[in-house]
Amino acid sequence: MNHPLLLLKLTLMAGLLLGQTVLAQTIPVYSLAEAPAVDGENGDWSNVPVTTVLLRKTKFDGVTAVQSVAVRGGTFGDRMYILIEWKDLSENTVHKPWIWDEGNSKYLMGPQREDRFAIQFSREDAYTTDWRSGNAFTADTWHWKASRSNPHGLAHDKSLVVSRDKLLRAYKLQLPDGGHAYISRPSDAGDKLYKTKRYRSLEQPMMLKYVLTESPEGSVADVSAKGVWSDGKWRLELSRKLNTGNDDDVSFPLDRGEVKGGIAVFDRSENDDHAISETLVFDFLYQPWQSD
Repeated sequence: MNHPLLLLKLTLMAGLLLGQTVLAQTIPVYSLAEAPAVDGENGDWSNVPVTTVLLRKTKFDGVTAVQSVAVRGGTFGDRMYILIEWKDLSENTVHKPWIWDEGNSKYLMGPQREDRFAIQFSREDAYTTDWRSGNAFTADTWHWKASRSNPHGLAHDKSLVVSRDKLLRAYKLQLPDGGHAYISRPSDAGDKLYKTKRYRSLEQPMMLKYVLTESPEGSVADVSAKGVWSDGKWRLELSRKLNTGNDDDVSFPLDRGEVKGGIAVFDRSENDDHAISETLVFDFLYQPWQSD
């Protein structure tokens, strides 16, 4: 039996060897018979085909080792739903905690990092997951965080801005042409999902750095999300209205249409250490899945 990952790898290699342009992988978004519960379980998706998306490491010596994710997408009523599954040997739900250091009589930041997942949807044709391409664009980003958003039942709704012009509080990236790109990831409008907290005296050996905001509201809280880890795998469901009416959100097609996007997985890692997909195309079919 041919393995789908092997076939996809061979197809990509063949295109490179022949000097041909490899078409972006398509993620079909089907019309669903009923709305899935956003609970991190896959039972509602048993009849929807899986698309396997390969990922590549952004840091050669990084800790993130996720090689692929399984994706299923659909619409029901006025909402889009996505189920993402990926292998992860450990569940990491603590992020940068304060650890009491007796010698210094103060809290120091601990080494723990949460698991995270990000999915982007383009707002411009120039979108690409290759930020070194020199393209400038804006994209809608849903950033799920095992510690800082999952307890809310949300993904952090943000924007990605990649510019050739300087931006305030942006990451500066060297480009192959000698120029620079400036990367900014502002939160959408509304309440903060969490705030940082410091402790001046010993309370417990480990204290959480991030304190969740109670019932956050606004565009930042548009994306419902729930991730559940079990048996060495994360199962994450996300959902959002097709059109929120907010200026900082992408509007998905209400009829047959396509939206470019990308996927990234962080495995207890820092921002520069993750596994990322090539540029994807989310194809809104507006038809139920049918086998051949």
